[in-house]
Amino acid sequence: MIECLNKERKIEGYIDGKQYLNRKKKLWGYLDGNVAKSDTGYPLLILRDDGVITLNEGEEQGYLKENKIYTSKNVLVYEFLKERRQILNRIGKPILYFEGTAREIDELDTIDFFGIAAIILELFS
Repeated sequence: MIECLNKERKIEGYIDGKQYLNRKKKLWGYLDGNVAKSDTGYPLLILRDDGVITLNEGEEQGYLKENKIYTSKNVLVYEFLKERRQILNRIGKPILYFEGTAREIDELDTIDFFGIAAIILELFS
């Protein structure tokens, strides 16, 4: 299980496979394929095959490209730096750190970045 730490290095939540847990290790949300869902199963955001991020109604909110998430107006929102175990905000400041084994971190991929941003960082909410 990977710990997600905020900029003060305090636990924000956990990643357990494709599930995201809060500080109390209760389900916060999860990924179901390319759909980020709340703990109750409500679809929050969808990552289409072309990288476009939409609301469940289909309205485009932004896109994901090369481990960066942008708004639909091409403004950078987050960048995932796996090798540094961080997610940076739009001005390049770390806002989330990851603590876990090298294998756990190595297994994080683009869809995980989308899930973390959608659920833990409440992307486009």
